[in-house]
Amino acid sequence: MPYLIKFQIGPVQDFIAAARSTRDLWSGSYLLSWLVAAGIKALPRKGDELIFPAREGQPLLEPLDLNHKDVLIPNLPNIFIAEVVGEASAVAQAVAKAIDDEWKKIAESVWAQATALGIPTNKKTAFDTSVNRHLSISWQATPMKGDYAEAYRNNGWHLDAVRQSRDFAAWGGGEWKTGAEKDSLTGKEEAVCGGRTQDGKDFSSRVSERFKHLFKHNDHLGAISLIKRVWHLTYLKDEQKLPTASHEFNIRSIPAIAARTAELDDERSTDESSGGDKYIAAIAFDGDQIGAWVNGDKSPTGTDLRTHHTDFSRSLSDFALGKVRAIVEGTADDQRAGKWKGQLIYAGGDDVVCLVPADIALEVAADLLSAFRDCTKDTPSTGSKPDASAGIAIGHIHAPLQDLICEAQKAEKRAKNIVGRPAFSITLMKRSGEISHWGGKWDSGAIALIEEIANRLHHGQLSAKFPHRVCALLEPYLVSQSRLMEQRATMTDAAGFDATEIIRREFAFAISRQSASGQAKDNEAALQPLLDAYLRHLPEEPQTRITSLIGLCTTVAFAHRTKPENTSTADKQATAAV
Repeated sequence: MPYLIKFQIGPVQDFIAAARSTRDLWSGSYLLSWLVAAGIKALPRKGDELIFPAREGQPLLEPLDLNHKDVLIPNLPNIFIAEVVGEASAVAQAVAKAIDDEWKKIAESVWAQATALGIPTNKKTAFDTSVNRHLSISWQATPMKGDYAEAYRNNGWHLDAVRQSRDFAAWGGGEWKTGAEKDSLTGKEEAVCGGRTQDGKDFSSRVSERFKHLFKHNDHLGAISLIKRVWHLTYLKDEQKLPTASHEFNIRSIPAIAARTAELDDERSTDESSGGDKYIAAIAFDGDQIGAWVNGDKSPTGTDLRTHHTDFSRSLSDFALGKVRAIVEGTADDQRAGKWKGQLIYAGGDDVVCLVPADIALEVAADLLSAFRDCTKDTPSTGSKPDASAGIAIGHIHAPLQDLICEAQKAEKRAKNIVGRPAFSITLMKRSGEISHWGGKWDSGAIALIEEIANRLHHGQLSAKFPHRVCALLEPYLVSQSRLMEQRATMTDAAGFDATEIIRREFAFAISRQSASGQAKDNEAALQPLLDAYLRHLPEEPQTRITSLIGLCTTVAFAHRTKPENTSTADKQATAAV
């Protein structure tokens, strides 16, 4: 009898987000994809057993092509579905064992370099304890009695129950030393390396030259963080012969991404030095209700779910492998011309995580949406087509990277659940510690307005003070300070208060005062229609309209700080006019 088996590997988001550098981020994402690939390769090969994700075009699956241009892109989701014939339990256990064995091999490759990494030999127990308890592998096998759709739904329900009732091993119990230093990035595992030596020297002084560039700080690292930090050399390079050395695989530093330069993460002596007043953005892009699309809930009656799974998986693979990298990082021609963009961290199906210069974050997110819609446009449905939402977190280049990633993930959830999918949400993490939020629907006209304001700021047609002036003019009209989309009926305005007309007049006044010489009429002619289009898409509540435009202007002012320097005459004229 055929069986449907679904596997799920974790942890995911917290594991990826615990990172000090762009290389850490990539490494965590790639490690998960690598382990998923190990599980898929353990499936029996008698035909088309793998249903989701699509096997075709996946560079991580057999045969592994070391020279494939996308072989180092984390592109496999943490879930995969297969159909097997025979003893399903034995197959599932063999797949789970293959994943666990691969994880242990990776860990062993790291511990084999303990001396070169400056790890005390008495940390072996703590290292093994962390490794043994890290992975969570869940699976469910369901008999297919002629109805694939019914088997798939039952399988999902049962797997959810398995994951909710999985074994939980308590921490401690004498496995780790009491009072030992904890991992600086997670605060959980006992650290096996890091800090300062007894004579007060940095930990990196104990590390061999091969690994020294990976330890630029005195962080205490547990086994999991350490594996993420070095496995690309100890395992991928040494044992799998993948091109992951610094001179072979370019992962740019945070300041380089913000400044659009080619400097590599491994070349920077510390991510705390230089960079100026630059800001960077993390983007968390995710398909809307993808579970429902995969389940066939939005497909026409009579759609063959097995065929739908195969076709939809291919569409997602086309997006992740065929479109995302060029959108985020630019084409090879762009890079050769010195036109650097962002750094792709993860592209698995509908899910994308990347880092980009702050001023192009919304543009990149919108381009990802366009590509996602294009790749999934042929998906059969009873109504709308697949869509997506994005969370963007903008912060200073010296802000903790894992905080930036976590805020982007939170913003993505805010876009879906508060703004209302399909939408985007932006979190601004100011150096003062203040955090503000703004967002909108993709089709609200917000993107066109914000891009035109940014363009005119960049070319000097508007003073850099313009967005600040708009905010200052509108803030006195606020009944109370509140976040986007959270106004309540208790907030009341004076009878006859016309927020739309007030916004239009104050916006026009700001243009008249903050335009470069001779540019006011042109600025108003270009911006007022875009403002009107944006206002038409906003809710009728006056306070929501005011806070929405304040949020938009705050965002463009914040992101504009990272825009490359422009030394045109218009810029100089605008500076003189301020």
